[in-house]
Amino acid sequence: GKKVDAWMGIPYAQPPLGPLRFRHPRPAERWTGVLNATKPPNSCVQIVDTVFGDFPGATMWNPNTPLSEDCLYIIVVVPRPRPKDAAVMLWIFGGGFYFGTATLDVYDHRTLASEENVIVVS
Repeated sequence: GKKVDAWMGIPYAQPPLGPLRFRHPRPAERWTGVLNATKPPNSCVQIVDTVFGDFPGATMWNPNTPLSEDCLYIIVVVPRPRPKDAAVMLWIFGGGFYFGTATLDVYDHRTLASEENVIVVS
């Protein structure tokens, strides 16, 4: 595929920890300087499928980043060179509010952004 720029782990809300747990999301706090958005964010807490052991067809759906309640982040992937008037595609992963994460290898946003010339947000 072509080259892309990817920003991983951009906070869209404050982490729902401590007194914010089980409350409506609060806007993310401003950060100072440059935000390090070079590594995938945490996956939200969920059940990990162990029924089929290490069978790749099952484990490929298990989270590939640490599980945490601190998981309210977006990923933005933009093709290079930057397209003019590109469509923005919002990808919401499945999982039935039971499991899933935007960071799964099977959902590699870089492929979609580079091949279809769209900006992918997840």
